[in-house]
Amino acid sequence: MNNVLNGARPGGQGRTVPGGEPTQRVPVLDRILGVPLFFKLFLANSAIIIGVTLVGALLSGRFTGAEADAVTPFVLLAGAGIILTLAVNAAIVWVALTPVRTLESAAARIRAGDYSARAESSRLADRDLERLTRTFNDVVDAVADQTRRLREMAARAQSATEEERRRLARELHDGIAQSLAALNIRVKLARKTIDNHVRASDLDEISGGISDAILELRRMARGLRPPALELLGLAASIDSHARAAAEAAGLEATIATENVTGLLSPEAELAVYRILQESLSNVIRHSGASHVRIELGKTGDGVEMMIEDDGMGFDSAGMMSGDGGLGIFGMTERASVIGGELVIASRPDDGTRVLLTVPTHESVPHGG
Repeated sequence: MNNVLNGARPGGQGRTVPGGEPTQRVPVLDRILGVPLFFKLFLANSAIIIGVTLVGALLSGRFTGAEADAVTPFVLLAGAGIILTLAVNAAIVWVALTPVRTLESAAARIRAGDYSARAESSRLADRDLERLTRTFNDVVDAVADQTRRLREMAARAQSATEEERRRLARELHDGIAQSLAALNIRVKLARKTIDNHVRASDLDEISGGISDAILELRRMARGLRPPALELLGLAASIDSHARAAAEAAGLEATIATENVTGLLSPEAELAVYRILQESLSNVIRHSGASHVRIELGKTGDGVEMMIEDDGMGFDSAGMMSGDGGLGIFGMTERASVIGGELVIASRPDDGTRVLLTVPTHESVPHGG
């Protein structure tokens, strides 16, 4: 009972420190293995050298039968040789481990937040250490590049969000708010109108204005969250939006959709729908295409959507790496969030093909 109150662990595995936290005893072997690599090599080589030298000296004296006075110079010479050998061995090990210390120093700087740190190549490094240094630098370059891209994406996403808010504020203030203010004035005037026919006519016009405002509000709401996804499903929503957008732009469209209800989560369906919107918007605004083909269907353990146009195309080499516009980068990020993969293939004067593959929500790993 006293041991428990004092914080000791069963079997004497711990003790209480002044802070009240029990400490775990470190086995002797773990302490030995925790010694820096330089001392491990140096001590191991030293033990071997001293042991071999002493055994050699004893055996030499026993077989030759030499007296103590004759053996003494040999022992002194062997001792000097041991010291010299140990010194040379320590220097060699220290120099050989220089690339490792360079890697450790670079890693410490990166851990402290200096992402410009790199491990310098060393002429003292062997082939394996040199390969390790290159791999380390490549990994750091990739992390730094990804960090830069994420920061750029966050800044551009924030800018786009603010711009969207400003657009909605302008539409609400300059459009609906002004219309409602004007209708309010007309209602007040209608109350003062003596002629019943004039008042009835004014009220009819006011009612029409209110209906227009309601339609505008619904249009804005549909832009924020398309109700067709919940009412009609993903396939019908894609078909409806694509046909309406293509018709408004004078674009010939071939649309083939398969019912995929229940295969994707609501979040994944919304992401697929938004990717279609952005991709189709790019076709209409930038491609100069006369025909677009849209397909949606099941594939293996997922859902696949393809948007292909016969427009002017572009050089897609840098687009998927995040160097393209915010639209393409946003589509890539949307696909990544739902565990999907987005591939954009395009060449100048050869059209563009956008292929999105999304796993079903049953096949997405937990936590993925």
